[in-house]
Amino acid sequence: MGQAIGIDLGTTFSAIAILDEEREAQAILNAEGKLTTPSVAIWQDGAYIVGQPALDMVERADGAERERLAAALIRGVKRMVGNPPIGGLISNGHRTTPVEVSAAILAKLARDGSARLGFAVKDAVITVPAHFGDRERNATKEAAEMAGLHVLQIINEPSAAALAYTHGQETKPGIALVFDLGGGTFDATILQIGEGPSRVISTKGIEELGGINFTNKLAIDLRRRYEAETKTPYPGNSLSSDRLVVAAEAAKCALSDVQTTTVHLAPNQGKAVDLVVTRKQFASLISLFVLQLQTAVEVAIERAGKAPTDIDRVLLCGGSSRIPAIQDMLTQFFERRPETILDLDLSVALGAAYQAAYSENPGLQLEDGGLVIDCVSYPVGIAVKSPTGEPIKLVMLRPGDSLNEWSQPFAVRIVGSTTAFPPIAVYKGEGSQLIPKDRLGDITLTLPPGTPLGARATVMMSQDQNGLVQVQINVDGRDLPGVLNRV
Repeated sequence: MGQAIGIDLGTTFSAIAILDEEREAQAILNAEGKLTTPSVAIWQDGAYIVGQPALDMVERADGAERERLAAALIRGVKRMVGNPPIGGLISNGHRTTPVEVSAAILAKLARDGSARLGFAVKDAVITVPAHFGDRERNATKEAAEMAGLHVLQIINEPSAAALAYTHGQETKPGIALVFDLGGGTFDATILQIGEGPSRVISTKGIEELGGINFTNKLAIDLRRRYEAETKTPYPGNSLSSDRLVVAAEAAKCALSDVQTTTVHLAPNQGKAVDLVVTRKQFASLISLFVLQLQTAVEVAIERAGKAPTDIDRVLLCGGSSRIPAIQDMLTQFFERRPETILDLDLSVALGAAYQAAYSENPGLQLEDGGLVIDCVSYPVGIAVKSPTGEPIKLVMLRPGDSLNEWSQPFAVRIVGSTTAFPPIAVYKGEGSQLIPKDRLGDITLTLPPGTPLGARATVMMSQDQNGLVQVQINVDGRDLPGVLNRV
């Protein structure tokens, strides 16, 4: 018999977990014997090579072959899911998409999990950043299905981490902040923790802020210092750029444990130098990013109607949250150290495993740990005409609203057709401005036969447990499921 698993599909690393016989979540080793899999892929000989084998392939190659492979390696695809780059992605001449690459990563996780567990992994709960919108969530689900997985639920990463933190603990009722800083995204989530399920009160995310930003900032500074010391430009070829990023990433990780580290820069076709980087220097480089993170925390607390003094627990998840400058910011802001009792790289996957067990068997009682009840985490609205005739966005779902509950209805009049409901554009985001990149698609509906010209209709929206937009239209007293044709 198979069993559902939890999957953390990360920007830099991914992981899977499952409940053991004691109903405790355990991460599963991959084929390389590691608990995390690098979220990278390369197209080679008609198939994807994923994870550490892809990195090893680049590392083993020499000369022009290594340059070619370094250029073909796809990283950070999670940031592109739902928002593919113009022209798509290319790896070794193979034109692909973020969904296809994500599917390849998920397929490896499922294969490795199946080999370790002794049964075919099929059912899964997959985590996404809380700020992910409908387009990103739908693309993640599409990738999972392409990988042969059946998605039981899409759950927000901070909610999964909170579930992992509270399981097996005697938790006093209170307010918690989940500070989720991964390789490419960030969310600050406020939860009401009680004796039963925890409930998400508010969330605030930053779409493209995470460990990649810190690494790139350090890489830019290392490049500057290299050029100042050697009096020569840093080589611009793909292999040299890849070596620079790898060196910056290693230094960033080392500075979480030591005060000073030495970076050996050896670009292809360039002079090798050693540069010393201190923790203080790194903190200065990322200070503006840290300020952005603090501001997001403040917004999340404000949205929850709370003050910093109301926060009883600060829970960390995501590998980038171990950076000392970030923990120092949180310590100063809340006047106490944040909690790091779980493996920051695995807490999201562990929480997803608990949710997977529940999704597979809703009657299951998880001892000493409640489930997490999520809320709407991103705003959604429709395009309407203002009193002056200008097109604006009417926000119908706001962060903090309950999932699976319909919004207030918006009335429209059907004119000009008795067979088709007039298309209504759907947008994500706050405010009334219609931003093209935020357009999710159009609501359409085939009207019942005999609908009179000029009939009134009302539109309502909700987000389901996966955070996907649902639409309902009432025409002449009949509730009809609308269709969101996603772009």
